[in-house]
Amino acid sequence: MKINTKRIAAGLLAIVIAVSLAACGSSNNESGTKGTSNKNESASKDGQLKPVTLRFYFPGDKPQATDEVWQYVSELTKDTLNAKFEINYVNWNDFKNKMKLLQSSGDNYDLNFDGNWLDFPNAMNRGGYLDITDLLPEYAPTLYKQYTDNNLLDPIKVNDRVYAAPWTIKKTSKPIVWYRGDLAAKGGYAKDKVETVEDLDAMLHAMKKADPAILPISFRPDNWFGDISRVFQEKYGYEDLNFHGLVVKIDDPKHTVIPWEQTEAFKEYVTYMKKWNENGIIPKNLLATKGTEGDFGAGTMGAAINQIDGGILENPNTFKPQIAEKGAVKVWSEFYPDSKWVLESPLGNAVAINKNASNPERAIMFLEQLTTNEKLYDAVMYGIIDKTYKVDGRKVSYMDGQGNGQPTNYLDWAGQWGFWRTEFQKEDSSRTANYYKQYDAFINRPNNIVSTINYFVPDQASIKTESAKREQILSELGLLLMTGINIKDVDKDVLNFITKEKDAGTDKIVTEVQKQLDAYLAK
Repeated sequence: MKINTKRIAAGLLAIVIAVSLAACGSSNNESGTKGTSNKNESASKDGQLKPVTLRFYFPGDKPQATDEVWQYVSELTKDTLNAKFEINYVNWNDFKNKMKLLQSSGDNYDLNFDGNWLDFPNAMNRGGYLDITDLLPEYAPTLYKQYTDNNLLDPIKVNDRVYAAPWTIKKTSKPIVWYRGDLAAKGGYAKDKVETVEDLDAMLHAMKKADPAILPISFRPDNWFGDISRVFQEKYGYEDLNFHGLVVKIDDPKHTVIPWEQTEAFKEYVTYMKKWNENGIIPKNLLATKGTEGDFGAGTMGAAINQIDGGILENPNTFKPQIAEKGAVKVWSEFYPDSKWVLESPLGNAVAINKNASNPERAIMFLEQLTTNEKLYDAVMYGIIDKTYKVDGRKVSYMDGQGNGQPTNYLDWAGQWGFWRTEFQKEDSSRTANYYKQYDAFINRPNNIVSTINYFVPDQASIKTESAKREQILSELGLLLMTGINIKDVDKDVLNFITKEKDAGTDKIVTEVQKQLDAYLAK
Protein backbone atom coordinates (compact mmCIF):
# COMPACT_ATOMS: atom_id res chain seq x y z
CA MET A 1 0.00 0.00 0.00
CA LYS A 2 1.55 3.28 -1.05
CA ILE A 3 1.57 5.62 1.89
CA ASN A 4 -0.21 8.91 1.31
CA THR A 5 1.24 11.32 3.78
CA LYS A 6 -1.41 13.95 3.42
CA ARG A 7 -3.48 14.61 6.43
CA ILE A 8 -6.44 12.78 5.07
CA ALA A 9 -7.07 9.29 3.90
CA ALA A 10 -5.22 7.28 6.48
CA GLY A 11 -6.85 8.99 9.39
CA LEU A 12 -10.44 9.24 8.25
CA LEU A 13 -12.71 7.51 10.72
CA ALA A 14 -16.42 6.83 10.73
CA ILE A 15 -17.27 7.72 14.31
CA VAL A 16 -20.52 9.42 15.32
CA ILE A 17 -20.15 13.11 16.06
CA ALA A 18 -20.62 13.30 19.80
CA VAL A 19 -18.84 16.42 20.83
CA SER A 20 -20.51 19.78 21.10
CA LEU A 21 -18.67 22.23 18.89
CA ALA A 22 -19.02 25.88 19.72
CA ALA A 23 -20.21 28.41 17.22
CA CYS A 24 -17.87 30.16 14.88
CA GLY A 25 -17.99 32.70 12.18
CA SER A 26 -16.57 35.84 10.88
CA SER A 27 -15.99 36.73 7.31
CA ASN A 28 -18.01 38.53 4.80
CA ASN A 29 -20.21 37.87 1.83
CA GLU A 30 -17.58 39.14 -0.57
CA SER A 31 -15.79 35.85 0.00
CA GLY A 32 -18.29 33.99 -2.15
CA THR A 33 -21.48 34.24 -4.14
CA LYS A 34 -24.83 33.87 -2.44
CA GLY A 35 -26.84 30.94 -3.74
CA THR A 36 -30.56 31.33 -4.36
CA SER A 37 -33.27 28.88 -5.27
CA ASN A 38 -33.75 28.29 -8.97
CA LYS A 39 -36.61 25.79 -9.08
CA ASN A 40 -38.06 27.03 -12.35
CA GLU A 41 -34.88 26.25 -14.25
CA SER A 42 -34.57 22.84 -12.59
CA ALA A 43 -37.92 21.49 -13.78
CA SER A 44 -39.38 20.98 -17.23
CA LYS A 45 -42.96 21.80 -18.20
CA ASP A 46 -44.25 18.38 -17.16
CA GLY A 47 -42.81 18.82 -13.69
CA GLN A 48 -39.90 16.43 -14.24
CA LEU A 49 -36.35 17.49 -13.52
CA LYS A 50 -34.49 18.60 -16.60
CA PRO A 51 -31.51 16.36 -17.42
CA VAL A 52 -28.16 17.83 -16.37
CA THR A 53 -24.55 16.77 -16.11
CA LEU A 54 -22.92 17.27 -12.72
CA ARG A 55 -19.17 17.87 -12.85
CA PHE A 56 -17.20 16.94 -9.73
CA TYR A 57 -13.47 17.29 -8.96
CA PHE A 58 -11.43 15.15 -6.55
CA PRO A 59 -7.69 14.89 -5.76
CA GLY A 60 -5.67 11.81 -6.62
CA ASP A 61 -5.59 9.23 -9.38
CA LYS A 62 -8.76 8.19 -11.18
CA PRO A 63 -9.71 4.55 -10.46
CA GLN A 64 -10.22 2.37 -13.50
CA ALA A 65 -13.92 1.68 -12.88
CA THR A 66 -14.91 5.26 -12.04
CA ASP A 67 -16.96 5.99 -15.15
CA GLU A 68 -18.81 2.67 -14.96
CA VAL A 69 -19.62 3.18 -11.28
CA TRP A 70 -20.94 6.70 -11.75
CA GLN A 71 -23.03 5.59 -14.72
CA TYR A 72 -24.61 3.18 -12.24
CA VAL A 73 -25.07 6.07 -9.80
CA SER A 74 -26.82 8.00 -12.56
CA GLU A 75 -29.16 5.07 -13.19
CA LEU A 76 -29.99 4.76 -9.49
CA THR A 77 -30.96 8.43 -9.31
CA LYS A 78 -32.69 8.74 -12.68
CA ASP A 79 -36.11 9.46 -11.17
CA THR A 80 -34.92 11.61 -8.29
CA LEU A 81 -31.96 13.50 -9.75
CA ASN A 82 -31.94 12.98 -13.52
CA ALA A 83 -28.24 13.69 -13.78
CA LYS A 84 -25.24 12.28 -15.53
CA PHE A 85 -21.89 12.61 -13.79
CA GLU A 86 -18.54 13.78 -15.08
CA ILE A 87 -16.01 12.74 -12.44
CA ASN A 88 -12.60 14.38 -12.70
CA TYR A 89 -9.43 13.61 -10.77
CA VAL A 90 -6.37 15.82 -10.47
CA ASN A 91 -3.01 14.69 -9.13
CA TRP A 92 -2.59 15.65 -5.47
CA ASN A 93 0.39 17.85 -6.29
CA ASP A 94 -1.60 19.84 -8.86
CA PHE A 95 -5.04 19.84 -7.25
CA LYS A 96 -4.93 23.24 -5.55
CA ASN A 97 -3.60 25.01 -8.62
CA LYS A 98 -6.19 23.32 -10.82
CA MET A 99 -9.05 24.45 -8.57
CA LYS A 100 -7.64 27.97 -8.52
CA LEU A 101 -7.49 28.02 -12.31
CA LEU A 102 -11.02 26.69 -12.73
CA GLN A 103 -12.56 29.08 -10.22
CA SER A 104 -10.65 32.10 -11.49
CA SER A 105 -11.52 31.40 -15.12
CA GLY A 106 -15.26 31.17 -14.49
CA ASP A 107 -15.51 27.45 -15.21
CA ASN A 108 -18.97 26.11 -14.39
CA TYR A 109 -18.07 22.79 -12.74
CA ASP A 110 -20.36 22.00 -9.82
CA LEU A 111 -18.57 20.54 -6.79
CA ASN A 112 -15.12 19.73 -5.45
CA PHE A 113 -13.49 18.19 -2.41
CA ASP A 114 -11.73 20.57 -0.02
CA GLY A 115 -10.76 21.06 3.61
CA ASN A 116 -9.34 23.69 5.91
CA TRP A 117 -5.95 21.97 5.61
CA LEU A 118 -6.13 21.88 1.82
CA ASP A 119 -7.30 24.98 -0.07
CA PHE A 120 -10.44 26.28 1.65
CA PRO A 121 -8.89 29.51 3.07
CA ASN A 122 -7.36 30.37 -0.30
CA ALA A 123 -10.57 29.53 -2.18
CA MET A 124 -12.50 31.83 0.14
CA ASN A 125 -9.91 34.55 -0.40
CA ARG A 126 -10.53 34.45 -4.15
CA GLY A 127 -14.32 34.08 -3.75
CA GLY A 128 -14.33 30.61 -5.23
CA TYR A 129 -17.30 29.05 -3.44
CA LEU A 130 -21.04 29.56 -3.47
CA ASP A 131 -22.92 30.64 -0.34
CA ILE A 132 -25.18 27.63 0.34
CA THR A 133 -26.73 28.85 3.60
CA ASP A 134 -30.23 29.03 2.13
CA LEU A 135 -29.86 26.18 -0.34
CA LEU A 136 -28.99 23.52 2.24
CA PRO A 137 -32.28 23.52 4.18
CA GLU A 138 -34.29 23.75 0.97
CA TYR A 139 -32.59 21.06 -1.10
CA ALA A 140 -31.01 18.90 1.63
CA PRO A 141 -33.35 19.07 4.65
CA THR A 142 -32.28 15.74 6.15
CA LEU A 143 -28.59 16.54 5.86
CA TYR A 144 -29.24 20.05 7.16
CA LYS A 145 -30.98 18.64 10.24
CA GLN A 146 -28.06 16.29 10.81
CA TYR A 147 -25.71 19.25 10.62
CA THR A 148 -27.74 21.43 12.97
CA ASP A 149 -28.48 18.65 15.47
CA ASN A 150 -24.73 18.12 15.86
CA ASN A 151 -23.74 21.79 15.59
CA LEU A 152 -21.59 21.21 12.52
CA LEU A 153 -22.40 24.41 10.65
CA ASP A 154 -21.71 27.13 13.22
CA PRO A 155 -17.99 26.21 13.49
CA ILE A 156 -17.50 26.57 9.73
CA LYS A 157 -19.49 29.72 9.04
CA VAL A 158 -17.86 32.71 7.41
CA ASN A 159 -19.65 35.88 8.50
CA ASP A 160 -22.64 33.74 9.51
CA ARG A 161 -22.82 32.14 6.06
CA VAL A 162 -22.07 28.56 4.97
CA TYR A 163 -19.75 27.88 2.04
CA ALA A 164 -19.14 24.14 2.39
CA ALA A 165 -20.93 20.90 3.23
CA PRO A 166 -18.79 19.11 5.83
CA TRP A 167 -18.62 15.44 6.58
CA THR A 168 -20.30 14.14 9.74
CA ILE A 169 -17.32 12.41 11.32
CA LYS A 170 -15.47 13.03 14.57
CA LYS A 171 -11.75 12.99 13.80
CA THR A 172 -8.34 13.66 15.26
CA SER A 173 -5.13 14.30 13.36
CA LYS A 174 -2.98 13.77 16.46
CA PRO A 175 0.34 12.63 14.96
CA ILE A 176 1.48 9.04 15.06
CA VAL A 177 4.29 7.30 13.24
CA TRP A 178 4.37 3.86 11.70
CA TYR A 179 7.77 2.45 10.85
CA ARG A 180 9.84 -0.62 10.09
CA GLY A 181 10.45 -1.96 13.57
CA ASP A 182 12.78 -4.64 12.24
CA LEU A 183 15.10 -2.10 10.60
CA ALA A 184 15.02 0.29 13.57
CA ALA A 185 16.10 -2.51 15.92
CA LYS A 186 18.74 -3.74 13.49
CA GLY A 187 20.20 -0.24 13.33
CA GLY A 188 20.43 0.06 17.10
CA TYR A 189 17.22 1.82 18.11
CA ALA A 190 16.56 0.23 21.50
CA LYS A 191 13.19 1.73 22.47
CA ASP A 192 9.89 0.04 21.71
CA LYS A 193 8.14 3.37 21.08
CA VAL A 194 8.78 6.64 19.25
CA GLU A 195 7.19 9.37 21.36
CA THR A 196 9.29 12.51 20.88
CA VAL A 197 11.06 14.44 18.15
CA GLU A 198 14.34 13.16 19.54
CA ASP A 199 13.08 9.56 19.39
CA LEU A 200 12.00 10.08 15.80
CA ASP A 201 15.42 11.40 14.83
CA ALA A 202 17.19 8.46 16.45
CA MET A 203 14.85 5.89 14.91
CA LEU A 204 15.17 7.29 11.37
CA HIS A 205 18.95 7.32 11.56
CA ALA A 206 18.91 3.75 12.89
CA MET A 207 16.89 2.60 9.89
CA LYS A 208 19.29 4.38 7.54
CA LYS A 209 22.18 2.59 9.22
CA ALA A 210 20.45 -0.78 8.92
CA ASP A 211 19.55 -0.32 5.26
CA PRO A 212 21.35 2.56 3.49
CA ALA A 213 19.29 1.96 0.34
CA ILE A 214 15.95 2.69 2.00
CA LEU A 215 14.42 6.16 2.18
CA PRO A 216 13.69 6.57 5.89
CA ILE A 217 10.81 9.03 5.50
CA SER A 218 9.19 11.45 3.08
CA PHE A 219 6.24 13.82 2.91
CA ARG A 220 4.45 16.11 0.47
CA PRO A 221 5.50 19.75 1.10
CA ASP A 222 2.82 22.13 -0.11
CA ASN A 223 1.40 23.95 2.88
CA TRP A 224 2.23 25.63 6.17
CA PHE A 225 1.78 22.39 8.06
CA GLY A 226 2.68 18.90 6.94
CA ASP A 227 2.94 15.54 8.59
CA ILE A 228 6.31 16.11 10.26
CA SER A 229 5.81 19.75 11.27
CA ARG A 230 2.73 18.75 13.25
CA VAL A 231 4.93 16.73 15.58
CA PHE A 232 6.74 19.96 16.46
CA GLN A 233 3.40 21.74 16.74
CA GLU A 234 2.33 19.16 19.31
CA LYS A 235 5.65 19.25 21.18
CA TYR A 236 5.29 22.98 21.80
CA GLY A 237 1.52 23.00 22.34
CA TYR A 238 0.19 25.09 19.44
CA GLU A 239 -3.25 25.11 17.86
CA ASP A 240 -3.36 25.71 14.12
CA LEU A 241 -5.90 28.33 13.01
CA ASN A 242 -5.90 26.74 9.54
CA PHE A 243 -5.41 30.25 8.22
CA HIS A 244 -2.20 31.18 6.41
CA GLY A 245 0.15 29.69 8.99
CA LEU A 246 -1.21 31.38 12.12
CA VAL A 247 -1.29 29.62 15.49
CA VAL A 248 -2.18 30.18 19.13
CA LYS A 249 -0.81 28.47 22.21
CA ILE A 250 -3.27 25.94 23.57
CA ASP A 251 -2.62 27.04 27.15
CA ASP A 252 -2.60 30.81 26.43
CA PRO A 253 -5.68 32.39 28.07
CA LYS A 254 -5.22 35.51 25.90
CA HIS A 255 -5.20 33.46 22.66
CA THR A 256 -2.38 35.52 21.18
CA VAL A 257 -2.14 35.02 17.42
CA ILE A 258 1.38 34.11 16.28
CA PRO A 259 2.82 33.46 12.81
CA TRP A 260 4.16 29.90 12.75
CA GLU A 261 7.55 30.98 11.40
CA GLN A 262 8.08 33.17 14.48
CA THR A 263 7.77 30.26 16.94
CA GLU A 264 10.53 28.25 18.56
CA ALA A 265 8.86 25.16 17.14
CA PHE A 266 9.40 26.32 13.56
CA LYS A 267 13.09 27.03 14.08
CA GLU A 268 13.64 23.61 15.63
CA TYR A 269 11.73 22.00 12.79
CA VAL A 270 13.94 23.73 10.20
CA THR A 271 17.03 22.64 12.16
CA TYR A 272 16.00 19.01 11.87
CA MET A 273 15.06 19.37 8.20
CA LYS A 274 18.54 20.70 7.44
CA LYS A 275 20.09 17.76 9.28
CA TRP A 276 17.83 15.18 7.65
CA ASN A 277 18.39 16.59 4.19
CA GLU A 278 22.14 16.47 4.62
CA ASN A 279 22.07 12.95 6.11
CA GLY A 280 19.79 11.42 3.49
CA ILE A 281 16.88 10.91 5.87
CA ILE A 282 14.59 12.80 3.47
CA PRO A 283 15.07 13.33 -0.29
CA LYS A 284 17.58 15.99 -1.25
CA ASN A 285 15.13 17.84 -3.48
CA LEU A 286 11.76 17.12 -1.95
CA LEU A 287 10.12 20.07 -3.70
CA ALA A 288 10.75 18.39 -7.04
CA THR A 289 9.79 14.85 -6.06
CA LYS A 290 6.93 15.96 -3.76
CA GLY A 291 6.84 12.94 -1.51
CA THR A 292 6.36 10.34 -4.23
CA GLU A 293 9.74 8.63 -3.87
CA GLY A 294 8.99 5.79 -1.48
CA ASP A 295 6.44 3.06 -0.91
CA PHE A 296 6.16 1.65 2.60
CA GLY A 297 4.40 -1.52 1.50
CA ALA A 298 6.99 -2.15 -1.22
CA GLY A 299 9.85 -1.77 1.24
CA THR A 300 11.39 1.34 -0.29
CA MET A 301 10.36 3.72 2.51
CA GLY A 302 10.89 3.10 6.20
CA ALA A 303 8.37 5.29 8.00
CA ALA A 304 5.42 7.63 7.60
CA ILE A 305 3.75 10.12 9.90
CA ASN A 306 0.00 10.29 9.78
CA GLN A 307 -2.97 9.73 12.09
CA ILE A 308 -4.54 6.75 13.79
CA ASP A 309 -6.42 4.66 11.26
CA GLY A 310 -7.66 1.23 10.34
CA GLY A 311 -4.43 0.34 8.61
CA ILE A 312 -2.61 0.86 11.89
CA LEU A 313 -5.07 -0.75 14.25
CA GLU A 314 -6.16 -3.74 12.22
CA ASN A 315 -4.52 -4.30 8.83
CA PRO A 316 -2.32 -7.42 9.00
CA ASN A 317 -1.26 -7.25 5.33
CA THR A 318 0.76 -4.06 5.16
CA PHE A 319 3.65 -5.34 3.07
CA LYS A 320 3.87 -6.89 -0.34
CA PRO A 321 4.66 -10.63 -0.06
CA GLN A 322 8.30 -10.34 -1.06
CA ILE A 323 8.88 -7.72 1.65
CA ALA A 324 6.96 -9.63 4.30
CA GLU A 325 9.08 -12.70 3.55
CA LYS A 326 12.17 -10.73 4.55
CA GLY A 327 10.79 -10.27 8.06
CA ALA A 328 9.43 -6.75 7.70
CA VAL A 329 7.61 -5.63 10.84
CA LYS A 330 5.27 -2.63 11.03
CA VAL A 331 5.24 -0.79 14.36
CA TRP A 332 3.22 2.28 15.23
CA SER A 333 3.61 4.76 18.04
CA GLU A 334 1.88 7.94 19.20
CA PHE A 335 3.85 11.14 19.70
CA TYR A 336 3.56 12.91 23.05
CA PRO A 337 0.69 10.69 24.28
CA ASP A 338 -0.10 12.93 27.24
CA SER A 339 -0.11 16.22 25.31
CA LYS A 340 -3.31 18.04 24.42
CA TRP A 341 -4.43 17.99 20.81
CA VAL A 342 -7.35 19.83 19.23
CA LEU A 343 -9.97 17.69 17.51
CA GLU A 344 -10.54 18.47 13.85
CA SER A 345 -12.98 21.12 12.73
CA PRO A 346 -15.93 19.83 10.67
CA LEU A 347 -14.09 21.52 7.80
CA GLY A 348 -11.42 18.84 8.07
CA ASN A 349 -13.07 17.19 5.08
CA ALA A 350 -15.86 18.78 3.08
CA VAL A 351 -17.25 19.43 -0.36
CA ALA A 352 -17.97 22.89 -1.74
CA ILE A 353 -20.09 24.22 -4.58
CA ASN A 354 -18.31 26.28 -7.22
CA LYS A 355 -19.50 29.91 -7.29
CA ASN A 356 -20.14 29.53 -11.04
CA ALA A 357 -21.73 26.08 -10.79
CA SER A 358 -24.19 25.20 -13.53
CA ASN A 359 -26.34 23.10 -11.23
CA PRO A 360 -25.88 24.05 -7.56
CA GLU A 361 -29.37 22.92 -6.52
CA ARG A 362 -28.94 19.54 -8.17
CA ALA A 363 -25.52 19.06 -6.55
CA ILE A 364 -27.02 19.73 -3.12
CA MET A 365 -29.91 17.37 -3.90
CA PHE A 366 -27.25 14.74 -4.56
CA LEU A 367 -25.77 15.36 -1.10
CA GLU A 368 -29.23 14.92 0.41
CA GLN A 369 -29.75 11.61 -1.34
CA LEU A 370 -26.39 10.37 -0.08
CA THR A 371 -27.81 10.99 3.38
CA THR A 372 -31.17 9.26 2.83
CA ASN A 373 -30.48 6.45 0.34
CA GLU A 374 -28.11 3.74 1.56
CA LYS A 375 -28.08 1.94 -1.79
CA LEU A 376 -26.90 5.13 -3.46
CA TYR A 377 -24.37 5.74 -0.71
CA ASP A 378 -22.93 2.25 -1.17
CA ALA A 379 -22.67 2.77 -4.92
CA VAL A 380 -20.80 6.07 -4.52
CA MET A 381 -18.50 4.81 -1.76
CA TYR A 382 -17.87 1.23 -2.83
CA GLY A 383 -19.03 0.91 -6.43
CA ILE A 384 -20.75 -2.12 -7.95
CA ILE A 385 -21.09 -5.38 -6.02
CA ASP A 386 -18.87 -8.16 -7.41
CA LYS A 387 -17.24 -5.73 -9.84
CA THR A 388 -15.46 -3.32 -7.54
CA TYR A 389 -16.10 -4.90 -4.13
CA LYS A 390 -17.52 -7.88 -2.33
CA VAL A 391 -20.04 -7.66 0.49
CA ASP A 392 -20.95 -9.94 3.37
CA GLY A 393 -23.63 -8.41 5.54
CA ARG A 394 -22.23 -5.08 6.73
CA LYS A 395 -18.67 -5.87 5.71
CA VAL A 396 -17.12 -4.96 2.36
CA SER A 397 -13.92 -6.43 0.97
CA TYR A 398 -11.60 -6.08 -2.00
CA MET A 399 -12.01 -8.02 -5.19
CA ASP A 400 -9.49 -10.84 -5.62
CA GLY A 401 -6.02 -9.53 -6.37
CA GLN A 402 -6.81 -6.00 -5.20
CA GLY A 403 -5.95 -4.12 -2.02
CA ASN A 404 -3.27 -4.91 0.56
CA GLY A 405 -0.62 -3.13 -1.45
CA GLN A 406 -2.21 -3.79 -4.84
CA PRO A 407 -4.23 -1.18 -6.78
CA THR A 408 -8.02 -1.35 -6.76
CA ASN A 409 -10.39 -0.55 -9.60
CA TYR A 410 -12.53 1.72 -7.37
CA LEU A 411 -12.55 0.92 -3.65
CA ASP A 412 -10.68 3.44 -1.46
CA TRP A 413 -10.94 6.20 -4.07
CA ALA A 414 -9.41 9.51 -3.02
CA GLY A 415 -11.58 12.48 -2.10
CA GLN A 416 -14.58 10.49 -0.91
CA TRP A 417 -14.27 11.68 2.68
CA GLY A 418 -16.43 14.77 2.30
CA PHE A 419 -19.31 12.41 1.44
CA TRP A 420 -18.92 10.12 4.46
CA ARG A 421 -22.08 9.48 6.45
CA THR A 422 -21.62 7.73 9.77
CA GLU A 423 -24.89 5.82 9.68
CA PHE A 424 -24.10 4.13 6.35
CA GLN A 425 -20.42 3.28 6.85
CA LYS A 426 -19.54 -0.40 6.48
CA GLU A 427 -16.86 -2.48 8.13
CA ASP A 428 -13.91 -3.72 6.12
CA SER A 429 -10.67 -5.59 6.75
CA SER A 430 -9.21 -2.57 8.51
CA ARG A 431 -12.23 -0.90 10.07
CA THR A 432 -13.65 -3.76 12.06
CA ALA A 433 -15.84 -3.67 15.16
CA ASN A 434 -12.67 -3.92 17.22
CA TYR A 435 -11.18 -1.02 15.30
CA TYR A 436 -14.15 1.23 16.05
CA LYS A 437 -13.92 0.28 19.71
CA GLN A 438 -10.20 1.12 19.87
CA TYR A 439 -10.57 4.34 17.93
CA ASP A 440 -13.48 5.47 20.07
CA ALA A 441 -11.31 4.99 23.15
CA PHE A 442 -8.42 6.85 21.50
CA ILE A 443 -10.35 9.88 20.33
CA ASN A 444 -12.38 10.32 23.51
CA ARG A 445 -9.41 10.61 25.85
CA PRO A 446 -9.44 13.86 27.84
CA ASN A 447 -6.33 15.23 26.11
CA ASN A 448 -8.21 15.31 22.79
CA ILE A 449 -9.92 18.66 23.22
CA VAL A 450 -12.23 20.94 21.26
CA SER A 451 -10.74 24.12 19.85
CA THR A 452 -9.63 26.69 22.41
CA ILE A 453 -10.86 29.36 19.99
CA ASN A 454 -14.08 27.57 19.02
CA TYR A 455 -12.84 26.79 15.49
CA PHE A 456 -12.77 30.48 14.65
CA VAL A 457 -12.71 31.24 10.89
CA PRO A 458 -11.29 34.72 10.13
CA ASP A 459 -12.69 37.19 7.64
CA GLN A 460 -9.93 38.05 5.18
CA ALA A 461 -11.82 40.62 3.12
CA SER A 462 -9.57 43.44 4.36
CA ILE A 463 -6.35 41.42 4.13
CA LYS A 464 -6.77 39.58 0.84
CA THR A 465 -3.69 41.13 -0.76
CA GLU A 466 -1.49 40.50 2.26
CA SER A 467 -2.74 36.93 2.58
CA ALA A 468 -1.92 36.21 -1.06
CA LYS A 469 1.55 37.73 -0.66
CA ARG A 470 2.13 35.68 2.49
CA GLU A 471 1.32 32.48 0.61
CA GLN A 472 3.62 33.54 -2.23
CA ILE A 473 6.59 34.00 0.13
CA LEU A 474 5.81 30.60 1.62
CA SER A 475 6.03 29.05 -1.86
CA GLU A 476 9.20 30.93 -2.84
CA LEU A 477 11.17 30.69 0.39
CA GLY A 478 9.35 28.94 3.22
CA LEU A 479 9.03 25.54 1.58
CA LEU A 480 12.79 25.48 0.98
CA LEU A 481 13.31 25.83 4.72
CA MET A 482 10.64 23.24 5.48
CA THR A 483 12.43 20.66 3.33
CA GLY A 484 16.00 21.50 4.36
CA ILE A 485 17.07 22.71 0.92
CA ASN A 486 20.05 25.09 0.59
CA ILE A 487 20.07 26.07 4.26
CA LYS A 488 23.42 27.62 5.22
CA ASP A 489 22.61 29.04 8.64
CA VAL A 490 19.31 28.18 10.33
CA ASP A 491 19.13 31.34 12.45
CA LYS A 492 19.90 33.68 9.56
CA ASP A 493 17.72 31.87 7.04
CA VAL A 494 14.71 31.71 9.36
CA LEU A 495 15.15 35.39 10.23
CA ASN A 496 15.26 36.23 6.53
CA PHE A 497 12.01 34.32 6.00
CA ILE A 498 10.37 36.14 8.91
CA THR A 499 11.51 39.48 7.49
CA LYS A 500 10.20 38.68 4.01
CA GLU A 501 6.85 37.65 5.46
CA LYS A 502 6.67 40.85 7.50
CA ASP A 503 7.37 42.85 4.36
CA ALA A 504 4.50 40.99 2.69
CA GLY A 505 2.08 42.25 5.34
CA THR A 506 2.10 39.60 8.06
CA ASP A 507 1.85 42.16 10.87
CA LYS A 508 -1.32 43.57 9.32
CA ILE A 509 -2.77 40.07 9.00
CA VAL A 510 -1.99 39.23 12.62
CA THR A 511 -3.45 42.52 13.89
CA GLU A 512 -6.66 42.04 11.94
CA VAL A 513 -7.11 38.39 12.88
CA GLN A 514 -6.37 39.15 16.54
CA LYS A 515 -8.98 41.91 16.53
CA GLN A 516 -11.57 39.61 15.02
CA LEU A 517 -10.71 36.75 17.37
CA ASP A 518 -10.93 38.94 20.47
CA ALA A 519 -14.31 40.27 19.37
CA TYR A 520 -15.57 36.80 18.56
CA LEU A 521 -14.52 35.31 21.89
CA ALA A 522 -16.02 38.26 23.75
CA LYS A 523 -19.51 37.51 22.43
